[in-house]
Amino acid sequence: MHRQPSYITRSFLISLLFLTLAGCSQRDPVLSGTDSSSSNRESKTVASQPATSSSSAQESEPQDSDPYEQELSYFYGLETPESLEQRFSYAYGYILMESALRDLPSLDASYFLRGIYDKGIDGSQMLTQEERVTAFNEFQTKLVNEASEELQALAQKNLKEAEDFLRVNADAEGVMTTESGLQYYVLSGSDGQRPRENDSVKVNYTLTFLDGREGDSSIPGIPSTFSLNNLIPGFREGLKLMGEGSTYRFYVHPSLGYGTSGNSRIEPNTLLIFDVELVEVLRAE
Repeated sequence: MHRQPSYITRSFLISLLFLTLAGCSQRDPVLSGTDSSSSNRESKTVASQPATSSSSAQESEPQDSDPYEQELSYFYGLETPESLEQRFSYAYGYILMESALRDLPSLDASYFLRGIYDKGIDGSQMLTQEERVTAFNEFQTKLVNEASEELQALAQKNLKEAEDFLRVNADAEGVMTTESGLQYYVLSGSDGQRPRENDSVKVNYTLTFLDGREGDSSIPGIPSTFSLNNLIPGFREGLKLMGEGSTYRFYVHPSLGYGTSGNSRIEPNTLLIFDVELVEVLRAE
């Protein structure tokens, strides 16, 4: 399996941001409009301390105390997790951070952890509800724009590679080109019946890409059944050229395949190469 294009990952992250924000709005009293926990860490600490004179407070507090080191000491003091809940919580946090840093290179790990700490332990907040929603929306827009730019660049690159290949392949011995631009090569011919527009077919096929990767195939020994009406234009046109029992190779221009959109497994403007054996024509009733 090859790794999915990063534009697909970005689309997933955009959806994840939507789900995260929606979930927080339902469960988080802060995001749902209740800001009763808006007091910061300093006010909580002062409220929990007994009343003392300012002079005695100054004497008892270390002069070089670092509040962040005090916070981190909470985590440093944790023992190795033992219970199932503790082990799962640690593992989940570790995997979450690992995934976030991999999929979101611009993530600021320090503020990410601070958000978790403030919500889960301290109860304070550095950003208001409105500011948090704005941050999510702005970052979502940034991801959408980046994904769109990346998709356009990928589509242009793939289209150029496809047309460069087809331009050379058109002169290869035995390769034929139809008016639509479909190129095909007869691996083994047959005088059997040809499928018509509304027919269905049983075929053995393999889809490959220009770099040699296999994209799809029928199960060995079990032909796939398709209705011609449900196939991409290039595959449909090629099948109508074939006699039952023949084997062809199709070179499908992106405009006759999945076009600029592609799908979850096929990048935009990808040239498709099909090796197809027409096993049986199933006439429409």
